Amino acid sequence: MGRTANRRDRIGTLPPRYDFILNPHPDVGFTRCARCDTRTNVRKLPLVIHVEGFGLVLLGKTCRLCLRCDTLVAHKAELDRLLRAMVSVPKLEYVVLGTVNRQVYQRGLSGHASLDDVKDHMADFKSYWKVDVTPGGWYPKNRNAG
Repeated sequence: MGRTANRRDRIGTLPPRYDFILNPHPDVGFTRCARCDTRTNVRKLPLVIHVEGFGLVLLGKTCRLCLRCDTLVAHKAELDRLLRAMVSVPKLEYVVLGTVNRQVYQRGLSGHASLDDVKDHMADFKSYWKVDVTPGGWYPKNRNAG
């Protein structure tokens, strides 16, 4: 596991809140944190996602959250499925930018949230992390299992 980028440029005005992992492995659930091995909790958070060719999408998504190290894990397969149902673009490319306050998310559901309103109540992610999964099992001594 390694950090892919630190966020120096920010969109939201709120201080950065979580470290973010977009889980590309559909068969790995992350019941334990990939960073500190603490049990993760299930939380539904309003995410701000930029979809290429469409714009910003506010999506209430159930994610895994480690309260010890403030790491948020979202599953890419679930996000892909939800975004394909919401937007029709030929090639689905997106970036999860951060979280937004629940009140702004609820106003966005009814179409009453402006871009400035989202930016004023948005918290970017502190950093993005990339996760590699090594399947369990027996490995020779000269090969590192994890």
